[in-house]
Amino acid sequence: MGEAADEAEARLEIARAQGRASVNFNERTGRYRWTVVLDEGKTFHGWAETEEDAWWYCKEAVNRPHRGTHHRRPRGLFGLPPA
Repeated sequence: MGEAADEAEARLEIARAQGRASVNFNERTGRYRWTVVLDEGKTFHGWAETEEDAWWYCKEAVNRPHRGTHHRRPRGLFGLPPA
């Protein structure tokens, strides 16, 4: 592998080398289909107009913070009471 400009690019290059990130052109739709398979089998996929945009989406999916976690805020108009 080559040298990456930053950590996000390095993660994407690792995913590409391992075969976990791909971009394919679909002739029927005329768009690019991007797919990323992360750890624990979580998959992200979508469509993009250009190949550069598709790789950008892959990069965003690989570098998403807090993958697999869901944070809920309190419901209603008021915050939590003081402890």
